Amino acid sequence: MAPTRFPSGVSTVAKGKPLGMFGAPDPTQYHTYFNDFDVYTAGDWTVTATSAGTGTSTPAIADADGGILRITTAANENDGLFLESQAESWLIEAGKKTWIKARFSVGDAIESDLIVGLHSTDTTPLDATMRMAFVSDDGSAALYFNVDDDTTDADSATIATLADDVAVVVAAYYDGKSTIELFLNDAHVASMTDVGIPGAEMAIGIGYLNGAAGAETADFDYILVAKER
Repeated sequence: MAPTRFPSGVSTVAKGKPLGMFGAPDPTQYHTYFNDFDVYTAGDWTVTATSAGTGTSTPAIADADGGILRITTAANENDGLFLESQAESWLIEAGKKTWIKARFSVGDAIESDLIVGLHSTDTTPLDATMRMAFVSDDGSAALYFNVDDDTTDADSATIATLADDVAVVVAAYYDGKSTIELFLNDAHVASMTDVGIPGAEMAIGIGYLNGAAGAETADFDYILVAKER
């Protein structure tokens, strides 16, 4: 089937507005971050390497189709790496829809800690005072969504059971009211209702720690965060 063609463009803006004749959806309606990891620029991130002994965990772009940021841990238990954006520039607000989506895989699904999403600036993001992120804990392959508003710490049901080196696509959609919808490989799998959302700005965060001796890797294909202005 041939695509529907709009040679004059499309618009999400009412007539008479500054971008009313702009031939594409108004990009200023959303605060959007998308990184496909074709390039890793160290200055874009605050990097915290955790080392239980000798060796240092590192991030690097891998030779892989689609762009991959690979975290390679050092060889001691609880070695790993956290990356967070330079500023806390994401405030979850009532009345403003928000999306988080990522694709990633882990080298050891059970013996590892993982966090991907938003959290307050912290050198140990798994303990950050505010979080809105996908998390997996050492000792379990279960992946869940965690929301912590610095008063109430709420976890979703299990979204996925991770497997070694098998990529998953996960997403969260906050409706701006009271519900967070959660998705695995683009299918709806769970909901969180009446959850207290964090009340201050957060940073984008990615992190992986190994849970047993021996170097491991985690591959991050992309991350998207978007919010209505």
